[in-house]
Amino acid sequence: MTHQPRTAEKVLKSLSISDPGAIDLEAIAWLSGAKVKYRELDGCDACIAGRADVGRAIISIDSRSMARRQRFSLAHEIGHWEWHRGHQLMCSKDDIGGSGKSRGLSKEAAANRFAAELLMPKFMLKDAIRDFDRLNMRTVREMATHFDVSLTAMAYRLVESDFHPSLLLAYGKDGRRWFIRSKSIDEKWFPKNTLDRESSAYSILFEGAEDDGHMSTIDGDTWFDVGWADQVELGEQSFRTQDDEVVTLLVARSDRMLAD
Repeated sequence: MTHQPRTAEKVLKSLSISDPGAIDLEAIAWLSGAKVKYRELDGCDACIAGRADVGRAIISIDSRSMARRQRFSLAHEIGHWEWHRGHQLMCSKDDIGGSGKSRGLSKEAAANRFAAELLMPKFMLKDAIRDFDRLNMRTVREMATHFDVSLTAMAYRLVESDFHPSLLLAYGKDGRRWFIRSKSIDEKWFPKNTLDRESSAYSILFEGAEDDGHMSTIDGDTWFDVGWADQVELGEQSFRTQDDEVVTLLVARSDRMLAD
């Protein structure tokens, strides 16, 4: 029988999974014909080799990776098995983006998208987010624990899902690396290429400050070159993801930032 690729939501609903705690990735892989092995890998975080004609595959995950990294990697490879069956793929850390930040229609971008939707399905997020009355890193942290994913992956998913008008931005010492905005934010709000010294992100990245313990209020011109950006306020909270990268959650506090 010819394999018909399924969306992550269809995979979950076919197994009657409606709670994050029931998302057993190894079982999902097994039921789709893929066996999971954990071993030391050189040059990649995960890989998959399978035969489309018999519907069997081996997914290998780097045993040295952190648990949540392994979890996202496995979900990523399940995405490959659903959508790119018959291909042998070696996936590096850059390919498997816990933030879901890959762009375009590449196989890796599609697998990242599938992984985010498998681990953080929107129909489950809608139920869980009702327990929170605001978007900040406390909300992100508790949601990340509930869904067993990284802070960056959850923050990205919440911004992308537009539960509150917001943006997520990543900067290195060489400047902006990537960003995403909620659909409700007007596209003219395009973040600056480099960090402003007034931002907490700058202090964290360049001065060794601690991650923000709470969300502070800052003028919009700290982050944007829009002519009247100094007239709007944003909630700002930043955290370090690695030695040379900081991620910032910006939450809109003015309707003037919203798309028409």
